[in-house]
Amino acid sequence: MFRLLLPALSLLMVLCPSSAYAASQQANNLRLNLLLERVEVSLQAHLALVEQLHLDQETLLALGSAAGDDLQPIYVATSNNYRDSVEAAVSVSSAIAGVNQTAITLFEKWRDEIGYLTDARLKADNEAQFAASWQRYEELIQPLKQSEAMIDPVLAELRKFLTYFKYALDEPSIASRKTELSDTDNNIVALINALTASTVKSKAFLESTQ
Repeated sequence: MFRLLLPALSLLMVLCPSSAYAASQQANNLRLNLLLERVEVSLQAHLALVEQLHLDQETLLALGSAAGDDLQPIYVATSNNYRDSVEAAVSVSSAIAGVNQTAITLFEKWRDEIGYLTDARLKADNEAQFAASWQRYEELIQPLKQSEAMIDPVLAELRKFLTYFKYALDEPSIASRKTELSDTDNNIVALINALTASTVKSKAFLESTQ
């Protein structure tokens, strides 16, 4: 995607060689590098959350089949994993916000600098490049936001079970929640799949700039 961006911004610098514009061009290059760093941070945050959700899934399934003296330690492990997942989810949301904020700033500056062009053909070419780059960015950010929207409902389900079993940690109580536990497991799997799809998009985005 941003293979298009650097040549376009370099062309603008040639056509508008003032010191003020050169400084602006340098700032845009820094913003591009920052965007790529933000995407990498987001990628790592997504991978960490996926790993943590696998642990949630394991302990939740173990809790659903636990009995006797195994109940309390498995409950504690489930509770600890939930807290770690909340922290990982916060990191994901923060990373996505960083990607979006940085990208919006970059594209706004790029749009402003296209205004320096006076040649109609060059301006049209750069506007086409801008539109293509924006579309590619949308292809990245939309899956990230969609998977992010799935996180809180899944964490709410886990919190519900932890609250319930905190006061009713016995085999009959767990048996009465078997169907709900299974549904939550399915939702965790769906979230893991969505987050994994987002990591694929992020990797493709980063590779397209190399």
